[in-house]
Amino acid sequence: MRPLNITHVPFICKGAVMVKNLSARDPSALGLDTYCKQYYLCLAAASATIKWIESEKGVIITNHSLSVTFNGSFDHMNIDSTSVQTLEIIDPLHTELWGTSNKKKSLFQMLKTTKTTGGSRLLRANLLQPLKDIQTINARLDCLDELVSNEELFFGLTQGLRKFPKESDKVLCHFCFKPKKVTDEVLKPANGRKSQLLISDIIVLKTALDAIPFLSKVLKGANSFLLQNIYQTICENPKYGSMRKRIGEVIDEDVIHSRAPFVACTQQCFAIKPGIDGLLDVARRSFCDTSEAIHNLATKYREEFTLPNLKIPYNNRLGFYFIIPQRDITEKLPNKFIQVVRHGKNVHCSSFELASDLLVRSEKTFVS
Repeated sequence: MRPLNITHVPFICKGAVMVKNLSARDPSALGLDTYCKQYYLCLAAASATIKWIESEKGVIITNHSLSVTFNGSFDHMNIDSTSVQTLEIIDPLHTELWGTSNKKKSLFQMLKTTKTTGGSRLLRANLLQPLKDIQTINARLDCLDELVSNEELFFGLTQGLRKFPKESDKVLCHFCFKPKKVTDEVLKPANGRKSQLLISDIIVLKTALDAIPFLSKVLKGANSFLLQNIYQTICENPKYGSMRKRIGEVIDEDVIHSRAPFVACTQQCFAIKPGIDGLLDVARRSFCDTSEAIHNLATKYREEFTLPNLKIPYNNRLGFYFIIPQRDITEKLPNKFIQVVRHGKNVHCSSFELASDLLVRSEKTFVS
């Protein structure tokens, strides 16, 4: 499997038409006219798969050339899209009239108290395709019964799940793929952006691995089959310990994943242990000098233009920029400030000094 390119997404909505065109059988024999809404997930998946094959293999599947049959899941029930909408299973009705802040919620939104992204997806899938396998249902009920009756286990598991980064599943998916062929492009040293993403992914992986010992401690005394299975397959797996040890040889032990942009940027810069890469050590010094110069510039502006509440946040899209409350601006902003944009009760802007300082220092870092 490979991730589907975002350009294929619009074609997913045309699953029924595509299957009709490609099927060698008469479309009426497929029952699409009657069951189109019932098979919406299946048709969307079929459309995405066909588009991926055509894009990856560089071919076009000719019309009326495929044998198409519908095989439903024997372990799940099906709910047609009209019922999903009418029963407000995923989204509330008339959202555009009530707005996003209304108190009227769907069943999914009422039940969504999950601690992980994967749990949220599983809940959504179970609501759209309810399970009817008795053995699996009983295993889940036994697990639920143990969690309800054992408060220590319940709160310990809740705390343990919070330790796992929300991006864990996406990062694990990233590490599942490797180049099919070793080419000059693959062997080329990674550029700055690629290296930054790789370090960020490794930090997420390290944070997830660091959470396993606590999870192991919580689940060690569990009795239900489902929790015991999780303990045996994850907590007792020696491979995770080996991965932690290998990452610990390169990545600093105190580094943990953070969603705050500047903290994450700082951690990416200092995550690798000193002495492993000389150029990286030089870049760290430049990073510290740049950060110090920018905050000194902000202090200078606060005193020079009497803007005591001027702040200098950072985000991945804009980098460093200034935030000035409108109540502090008695007249027009000085000409030094550029790219002035109003955001609610604040003004977002930059300055020539900020932009030039960042540019010069980033060039020095690149040259070094």
